[in-house]
Amino acid sequence: MERDGIEEIGFLKYQGDDVPNGVIDAASAGNALIGLDEAVRFFNERQSPDLAKVDYQIPVKIQEGSWVALILAGIGTLSLAFAFGYAKKAGEKLAENDVGKKTSAEILKKSMSAIQSLVKLIKHTGRNRDWNTESIDWKDNNNIIGIQNDRGEYVYIPYEHFKWISEAPRRILFKLTDVVTENRRLTIGVKDESEFYEVSVSEVEKQLFTGSDLELIDEEFLFPELEHGKTVRLEGKLTRGNESSNSIGLEYQGHILNCIPEEGSIVRYKPALFLRCVVEGTITRLSKRRNVAERRPMIIVKRVTPLEHDSQNNLF
Repeated sequence: MERDGIEEIGFLKYQGDDVPNGVIDAASAGNALIGLDEAVRFFNERQSPDLAKVDYQIPVKIQEGSWVALILAGIGTLSLAFAFGYAKKAGEKLAENDVGKKTSAEILKKSMSAIQSLVKLIKHTGRNRDWNTESIDWKDNNNIIGIQNDRGEYVYIPYEHFKWISEAPRRILFKLTDVVTENRRLTIGVKDESEFYEVSVSEVEKQLFTGSDLELIDEEFLFPELEHGKTVRLEGKLTRGNESSNSIGLEYQGHILNCIPEEGSIVRYKPALFLRCVVEGTITRLSKRRNVAERRPMIIVKRVTPLEHDSQNNLF
């Protein structure tokens, strides 16, 4: 569907008896949207590493019925892109950084398609990593790769997607699939021409994405110098604000660090959204597991000092 310069290029949907009339608990909805944001950003950056250094948001619109988050992208002129509320500013941030001849819509669509390819690959092989690359089958001038499962059957995905997937952290779809229950199924849709193509994850398949063997595995132990309890003063850009979780995101050396205020609400930091700033606070790496530090540090924020001025009104 296209309207007012907006194209719906994909969706994230949860449906079933645990989603009556599109109602879902806030914690599950929040985790799903954060997981979607993280996965899309990862594949965006595979298309253009420069996007890791750019402030942009990924607008979604929640639709009634089953719980559906529609992924939006601007079409036509920049003045029309995301022509309502917060989505306008967020969409322009991404559209300003179109990669070569690719539009922001094409970038987002390809990232959503890569997420689908990863789901297909994991479901087909029953593996989250260590796929069989000894008996691959090529198609379309080596642009399509076929990966074999233990029964000798092949699943075919774009080779470009497979390269990106091979670089992805094992937990990249953890938050999206962890929301799945016996009565809550996940469906991921991507628009191709005039129709949407879908892949789904059921409660039985969930273990492939959220198994206990993945709990301590991540892409890397980020910033080991940022030790638990250390007082820091980091310079970066605030990329998001979430009043529901009372958290903000700090883009720091190509990664997004979650930040929570030492006290009070994040509303006070509203003027610093999308701006370069200095964040002062204390590092925490507390984990739910005893004697295991979180691989990604979080900042308990004491002070945020903007280093530049934004004449526009920022919105959370």
